[in-house]
Amino acid sequence: MSDAKKTLARGGAPHRHPTLTDVARLAGVSRSVAGRVLNGGTGNTRFSDQAADAVREAAARLQYRPNHAARQLRGKRSRTFGVLVASVGDPLLTFLVQHIDAAAVSIGCRTLLANTIGNPDVGPDQFDYHVDDFARRGVDGVVCAVHDWCEGDRRALLQRHPNTVFYEDPGMEGAACVVPDRAEAVRLAVRHAASRGRRRIGLAVMALSRPTGQERLAGYRAEADARGLPWDERLIFDGEPHGLGYARHNSQTRQWEFPVELMDRVIDALVRDAGADAVVAHNDFWAAALMRRMRRRGIRVPDDVAVVGYLNHYLADWTDPPLTSIDPMQTVAGQKLVEILEQGASGDAPAADGVTFRVAPRLIERQSA
Repeated sequence: MSDAKKTLARGGAPHRHPTLTDVARLAGVSRSVAGRVLNGGTGNTRFSDQAADAVREAAARLQYRPNHAARQLRGKRSRTFGVLVASVGDPLLTFLVQHIDAAAVSIGCRTLLANTIGNPDVGPDQFDYHVDDFARRGVDGVVCAVHDWCEGDRRALLQRHPNTVFYEDPGMEGAACVVPDRAEAVRLAVRHAASRGRRRIGLAVMALSRPTGQERLAGYRAEADARGLPWDERLIFDGEPHGLGYARHNSQTRQWEFPVELMDRVIDALVRDAGADAVVAHNDFWAAALMRRMRRRGIRVPDDVAVVGYLNHYLADWTDPPLTSIDPMQTVAGQKLVEILEQGASGDAPAADGVTFRVAPRLIERQSA
């Protein structure tokens, strides 16, 4: 009986990290067969389905993990995908990162996460550093979920890592991207509010100058027209002129900051001045802040004004009242991002071919609308 089998018979696991040879011995196959089953690749080694099952079972019992560094030295894939985000602390992206990693692990890969802001020792923008570091580590591809760009960043990223897919449209021809369908998201929100008898539905958007803002507006107008709702420009709130941009990252405290009191401007414009009886908010955090500020002013949700968010963050169950929200289906987005990268890494369909995949949202009904 091999050392690995003796250890397992005692109910334990090897003290050292199990090797491919240990797996092969436990499965009763050659090392080359075990390597073909677990690590893929090409070659003339043949094996039966039964042998493959035995290898996988042995690997699971020994808790074997491939040595990615050794694979790279042999010219093999690293089976690692780089993930670029502005900050993993951004609550709009944390679950997307989780779903990307889960999708990568499900196909035997892993992720290498890189924040492009937040470390004053490296500099205000760590983008170039991580793009170079990904190349040194030999990643098989890159997911880029960074939305604010310096001139030339996108082109430089694609030149260094052709197998790159963007979360959101980077606005560059030939780039692959996975995009949440924000127009359909707003249509779902307006449709839901209208079905509850709301006729003056307001839309609060962070910045109409951005393509994402224009997509939301297009969805709003399309659904309003379909429902025969009155068109009133006062029911559209553009946060950009009011300083309602993205939450700012404080480099000293390393925290995201958002002045909640600025939501009073949304309430003044949409509810007080335009008479909105429902508000479709830019995201769940805007929606939660709006409900809080409305309560301070004696405005009841949903009796006086219904509120619909966007993101379906788990905290939507903890607001008062629980928040009706649009789920952009980041689970699906994460799976699709990894699927596109894996196709590019395997040579089936390079990401640079520029495929665009739109993720259909769904409405999660709670008590705010």
